[in-house]
Amino acid sequence: MSSAKRIAQNTSFLLISQIISYGEGAIYAILVARYLGVEGLGILNFGVALTAIFSILASFGLTTLATREVARDKSQASKYIANVIPMQVMLSIFTIGLIVVLVNVLGYPQQTIYVVYILSISIIVYTLLNLFLAIFQAFEQLEFQSIALIITSIVALCEAVLGILLHVNVVAFAFFMLVSNGAAFVYVYAVYARRLSVPRLEADLTFWRSALKEAWPMVAAGIGIMIYFRIDVVMLSFIQGATAVGFYSVAYTLSEASTVVGAMFLTSVFPVLSRQHQNSEESFRDTCRQSVRYMLYFALPMAFFVTLWAKPIVSLFFGSAFDPSVAALQILIWAAALMYVAILLGNAFVSANLQRLTMRLTFTAVAINVSLNVLLIPKYSYIGASFATVATEASFVALGLILLGRHGYDLKVRRTSLLPVFSLCVIAAISALLFLRNIPLALITVVDLAVYVALIYKLGLNEQDKRLISSLLKPSRPAKSER
Repeated sequence: MSSAKRIAQNTSFLLISQIISYGEGAIYAILVARYLGVEGLGILNFGVALTAIFSILASFGLTTLATREVARDKSQASKYIANVIPMQVMLSIFTIGLIVVLVNVLGYPQQTIYVVYILSISIIVYTLLNLFLAIFQAFEQLEFQSIALIITSIVALCEAVLGILLHVNVVAFAFFMLVSNGAAFVYVYAVYARRLSVPRLEADLTFWRSALKEAWPMVAAGIGIMIYFRIDVVMLSFIQGATAVGFYSVAYTLSEASTVVGAMFLTSVFPVLSRQHQNSEESFRDTCRQSVRYMLYFALPMAFFVTLWAKPIVSLFFGSAFDPSVAALQILIWAAALMYVAILLGNAFVSANLQRLTMRLTFTAVAINVSLNVLLIPKYSYIGASFATVATEASFVALGLILLGRHGYDLKVRRTSLLPVFSLCVIAAISALLFLRNIPLALITVVDLAVYVALIYKLGLNEQDKRLISSLLKPSRPAKSER
C-alpha cells in the first residue's frame, strides 16, 4: 500500500472514531456544563488545565521519541516499552508531588484542591496509555487508537449520566475522568500484549541516558506547548475567577474539537515523515507541502462556517447561560484553523531531528502568549485571552515556516495558500450579499459550501489527488500486522 493511501486510510479510521467520540463528548460536555453550571465547569477545567501543564514532565517527550524511532526500526518496540514504562512511572510520581505542593501553596478552596488531586493521579494512567498508543502509531495501526478514543468517551458519558442521576459534585466528575482513562488503558494494554508481546520491564541505564538526552528538547517544547494552550485558563482563574473560565472553556472546547480532522491526519503522517526524512529528504519535503495544502483547504472554510454558526451552536449545546461564549468562539476558531498548520510544523521539526528548534520556537510563542494575556485579560477578560491565542498561533506558524525554510524545507505556503484564501474571500462575499437579502443561514451555508468545493476541486486538486480519492472509495484488504 502506498504511503499516501495508508495515511488517508489511517486518517479515516481516526476521523470516524473522533466523530463518534466527539459526538459522545459533545453530549458529555453539554450534560456536565448544564449540571455543574458556569462556576463548577470552571473549577473542573482549571484542574484539567493545571494537571495537563505538569503532565508533560511525566511523559518527558518519550512517547514522541518512541513513535519516531520505532517507525524507523520496528524491532525497537519492545526495548522502548520495557524501559520507558518505569521511567514514566517515576516521572509521574515526581510530577504529582509538584502539583500537590503547588495547589496548596496557591491557597485554592478545598473543593478545587480535591479536584486537582484526583486529576493529578490520572497522569500516571494517561501517560502510560499514550506510550502504548505511540507504539501502535509507529506501526501505523491506528485503529486501536480509534477504539481507545471511543472507549474513553463512552465510559465518560455513562459516568456523567450516572453522576447527574446521583447528584454528585464536581469532585466526582474529576474521578470519572480517571476511570475513563483507566478503561482505555486496560484495552490498549490487552491488545498490545496479544498482538505484540507482554511487556517486560527493565532498567537499561545506558538506554535511559540516551533516551533522556534525545527527548529533553521535546519535553521542553511540550511544556511550552502545554503552557501556551493552558496558561490562559490558569491566568483567567487567577485574575477573573471561575465564571470567566467557564465561559472561555466552552468556546475553547468547541474550537479545539474543530481541529479533529487535522490532528488525525497528522497523527497518520508523523511516522511516514520520520521514515521519509531518513530515506529521502525530497519525499519528506513533498509530503510536508502536500499536507499543508490539504490542511488549508479544510481549515479555512471550517473556521468561516463556525464563525457564522457560533451563536446557534452555543445556544443549542449549552443554553442561553453560556451566550457570552459566542464571541470567544468566533475568535478562537481562527486559532484552530492556524493550528492545522502549526501541528504539521511541529511534526516536521521532530521528524527532521530539529526538536531543539521546536523547543526555542515554542518558548518564543509562550512568551508572546503570556505577555498578551497579562495585557489583555485584566481589561477584556476571556475575550482578551481569545485574541491572545489567535495572535500567538499566527506568530508560531509564521516563525515555524521561516525556520523550516532556512533548513532547506521551504513549504511554499504563499503559493499554496492563494487558492484557499481566494475561495474563502469568494464565499465571504457571497455570504454578505445573501445576508443583506435576509436569506436563511442554512441556505447561505449550502451555497457557500457548494461554491468552495467546486473551486477547490476544479482549481486545487491535481490528477494524483483525484486518483487517491477514487482509490479510497474502493474496498481494500486490511494490511497484515507488522511484527
